[in-house]
Amino acid sequence: MILTTELAFFIIINNDNDEGWTKLDKQELDFLLHPIRMRIIQHLTRRPATVQQLKEWMADIPQATLYRHVNALKDKAMIVVTESHQKRGTTEKTYALHKPVMTQEEVEKLTGEEHLQLLLPFLSNVTGQASEYLLSNPTVAKDYFGYSQVDLHVTKDEFQELQVKMNDLLQPLVANEPSDDRKKITLVQVVLPEPKKN
Repeated sequence: MILTTELAFFIIINNDNDEGWTKLDKQELDFLLHPIRMRIIQHLTRRPATVQQLKEWMADIPQATLYRHVNALKDKAMIVVTESHQKRGTTEKTYALHKPVMTQEEVEKLTGEEHLQLLLPFLSNVTGQASEYLLSNPTVAKDYFGYSQVDLHVTKDEFQELQVKMNDLLQPLVANEPSDDRKKITLVQVVLPEPKKN
């Protein structure tokens, strides 16, 4: 299953009796972390969508390629069809994540090594997106582009307040639909505490 918490997502698959969670093996993880499939999952964390709606959000991906990856995710039961209706002689299907919920307890069960296994492909995907943009003859000075790092010293309460405020700011924007006057940007969030001292 794909399990989401707030704006981040973690990748887990449930066992056969549906009473607990087992981790994806390397082959399954490599399948899911394909850049196009990862983008589909990220869009479906927002809301269910048809392939046509996904195509509006992922205009750079050919429609045939998009269909192929959507079907692959459906075959793996990582996404499901929630609605189906006839449109212009064809069947239009709406897709959603399969059980897109992850409790804090389930997140806490992941070890540091398991998080690292998920983080490295995530960062590789971010680097790939940045390379594609920067090598496309961009107008960096005019585009919404930038990267930065800031170190903060916070209490537990201050960090929780920061999370709440960031989510309050982002949630209305996440709901925005593509339009001619809106530019798509990707906001990457990684929070890194200091390593524990021995």
